[in-house]
Amino acid sequence: MFGFGRKKTVGKRGEPLPESHDGPPDSANPSGLCPRCEKQSSFDFVGSLPLTFDGGYIVSRDGPNVPTFHEQATVMLCRNCHQGIAIIEEQWTGEHRSIERKGGGISSWKGFHWWPLVGATLHKAVPVTVASAYHEAALALSANCPRAAAAMARRTLEAIAVDRGETTGTLAQRLANMSTKGLLHPTLSDWSREVRLIGNTGAHFDPINDVSPNDARQLIDFIRELAKYIYVLPFELNERRAAKP
Repeated sequence: MFGFGRKKTVGKRGEPLPESHDGPPDSANPSGLCPRCEKQSSFDFVGSLPLTFDGGYIVSRDGPNVPTFHEQATVMLCRNCHQGIAIIEEQWTGEHRSIERKGGGISSWKGFHWWPLVGATLHKAVPVTVASAYHEAALALSANCPRAAAAMARRTLEAIAVDRGETTGTLAQRLANMSTKGLLHPTLSDWSREVRLIGNTGAHFDPINDVSPNDARQLIDFIRELAKYIYVLPFELNERRAAKP
């Protein structure tokens, strides 16, 4: 329960390895998925600066009073790609954000925004036209604009259809053609229709059927998997074959 006696993962030289963590790093957990290289890594702390002050002060006997803050910007360095990332963090006390002033516990800093954006880039095998539209969708989602994210997810799907040779007809017709040609697995084809429909909702005003952040996140996650299926897996297979003697 408390982690006593827990075995640590070590590398070939006996060095401690970071615990697997699906999310990006922050001061509370300086290991995880690097937003730049998208590899599991540990991170070195570079420094932090206060961002949002809460009106309080730490009274000092020997110097000026120090204003307290509940948000900070932290920079860390990935040990895998040796590149820096920026994290916007908020202070937590126990299980609550410190600004809520609820309960007590250990103080920690947890991230809620990362730069570069997590999952905002696609593999080098993905065409620029597709990757660019996807990047805008991810940017919109990170800015809490789910309708814009859904609309750009739909545009990404259109870019994929054009890249696969489907340049005429409605998007629905293009997706149907791709499915008929075997370019889309039936499950992917069904999901593509969801992207098209929710993307339409995001692009046009509809007071009843709006786009939630979760809708937009699922669409972007799907687009990422679709790009992997269409572009990345064939690319990696060809590289593997080329590497064989």
